[in-house]
Amino acid sequence: MLKKFRTLLVLAVIFVLTGCHSAKEARERRVKKAAEHMGQIKLKTLPESRVFSLVDCIAIGLQHNLDLKVYELKERIADEKVTAQMLGMLPELSIDNQFNSRNKTPGSSSYAIETGKESLVSSRSVDNTINNLKIELALSILDFGLAYLNSAQAEDRSLITVEQKRRAEQNLKLDIVKTYFKVAAAQDAIDTTEKLLEKCKTLEEVFKKLELSKAVTPLRLLDERKRFIRLEKRLMAYRRSYQNACIELRALMGYMPMSDIRVDTACLKKLNIAALPDIATMEKIALVERPELYQLDIQTSIAVTEARKTILMMFPQVKVFVDFVNSNNSFLYTQSWWEIGVHAAYNLLKLPQRIAEYRALNSEIDEISMRTLALSIGIMAQVRIAHANILEVRERYELDDKTYSAYKKHFKVASETFAAGGDLSKLELDRYELETAETFINRLISMSSCYVAYYRLLNTLGVNSLDPATIELVMNEIKRSEAREKARTMSKVAQKEYVKISKEVTYNGVVLGNNTVSAELRVKLNAIAAQAAKPVKTKEL
Repeated sequence: MLKKFRTLLVLAVIFVLTGCHSAKEARERRVKKAAEHMGQIKLKTLPESRVFSLVDCIAIGLQHNLDLKVYELKERIADEKVTAQMLGMLPELSIDNQFNSRNKTPGSSSYAIETGKESLVSSRSVDNTINNLKIELALSILDFGLAYLNSAQAEDRSLITVEQKRRAEQNLKLDIVKTYFKVAAAQDAIDTTEKLLEKCKTLEEVFKKLELSKAVTPLRLLDERKRFIRLEKRLMAYRRSYQNACIELRALMGYMPMSDIRVDTACLKKLNIAALPDIATMEKIALVERPELYQLDIQTSIAVTEARKTILMMFPQVKVFVDFVNSNNSFLYTQSWWEIGVHAAYNLLKLPQRIAEYRALNSEIDEISMRTLALSIGIMAQVRIAHANILEVRERYELDDKTYSAYKKHFKVASETFAAGGDLSKLELDRYELETAETFINRLISMSSCYVAYYRLLNTLGVNSLDPATIELVMNEIKRSEAREKARTMSKVAQKEYVKISKEVTYNGVVLGNNTVSAELRVKLNAIAAQAAKPVKTKEL
């Protein structure tokens, strides 16, 4: 016994030691995966000569972004879970084959209780070798109902993953748009920026000459030097912002994060933003299209189904089964037979728990409803903020556009004055050139902000565009829903009015339908009945 115990102890120690992983092994796995991932990322390259438009960047990002691929895998997993839950509605089919064999003959004898003497001689009723085969088909009514409700919940959860993916796509589009216009604005000004930075480097020699010649006062020279240094810092920041934006844009598109990508800047030649609908229309669109509200609605459906499951669990467990048994025992009168039966069981002490769970689920449904209402208010606030933001950035763009036009005109006059031999110095002309270039860059950034604000508004509404066709499609759907709700309300009001007048007529001792009913009441009753039965006409798309 001690030897067996030692053997089991050694086996247990070996099992524990082989099941543990050291930090060194984890480090080695991480290094190996890092090398594999680096190789995979390096293979994802973009053509260097291609110029990407905004549509191209969004399409490539939706196709290759790895975060979206994670949501695609989640959606696939959810679909498989739906199939698994639907297969759970199948009945149980079990096959049991038992083989027994013994070296001695099985037998038994019996003794009488009263006399204590042997009543029967030793006998046997079982062979030494027996093979029993049993096939059982069973269907639990409760399990079938639970499996059906579980499949409904799995479908709802699959819809949640779809809405999560849709929202992730919308957020990815907004991120790509923001980064795209960063790249476009900086790319349009990068050549000018590089030239101006080179000019700033050569201006240091000019400052030294002016200092030696004492052509200007030291105080003015210091002010000019500080002004050029500030301009140079801002230009360097533009250049760095361009490189960072290129890296970020490539990463969002699912490619190797590098700083070499060219985008189409034709959209920055002139501001072109579609007209916006009124704020009330946009709020209605947002409350219909936002994926977060869809997710809460589906969570409500899941909670309702869970409450139905709780109600179902309050019923007794009823199981219907059919068995087929075959035995090779030669002592049996019948070696094959069928069985059919019903088994019912009920746990009474579980009923209070189910009732408490049902009440908790009802409270959870109320909580989700309140969260939906709170989120709706938040979305309406987001719509108004996004709308105010787009108006503000448009005003800022108009101001920057006017500023750039004024600086451009002034620089042109200064250049002509300098060329004609006027009093303007080369240093002042260079400063005018740098300031004009900076106002040009600010104008590009303001125009980019306008486009980003427009796409942020689309993201807030949960739509891809605000073209008239999309707005009309959503608004017609909203109008049809409002018309159906109004029809139900009017129908209830008409029924209440009909009952009220009917009670009034009956109270006056007149039976409805009798000729003694006044003509005025008869006309009123007929009008209400016709209004209640009148079909609702809605404009179809």
